[in-house]
Amino acid sequence: MKAGTIALIQYVTAILMILLVSWHLAVRIPWLHGVENLPSTMSPEIIYDEVKRFWPLLILLSIAVVIHGVNGLRGMLLEWAGSNERLRFAVNILSILAIIALLLVAIHTIVGLPELG
Repeated sequence: MKAGTIALIQYVTAILMILLVSWHLAVRIPWLHGVENLPSTMSPEIIYDEVKRFWPLLILLSIAVVIHGVNGLRGMLLEWAGSNERLRFAVNILSILAIIALLLVAIHTIVGLPELG
């Protein structure tokens, strides 16, 4: 991939993260749940209900976070690798494998609920 394409992916995932993390934090507002304090919104029943209702957004958030994070780490490692082509190739392959592994875990965690799976 060209550097411009990778930078665009980084920008898009950053924007998605800003929007989705804002939403994710907004659902923690106690009065949206008819309770008086934040710890009440962290009850297992409320969280389980939100995962059942918003699982597509949680998967999108997971995708954005994983791609953004691994791509950022990849960029740092590529700077460290310099012009060593073998090391650069290894960093790229390991980045792809890390994205796949982390997304599999995230999606399995979200979709693995009995009502969704």
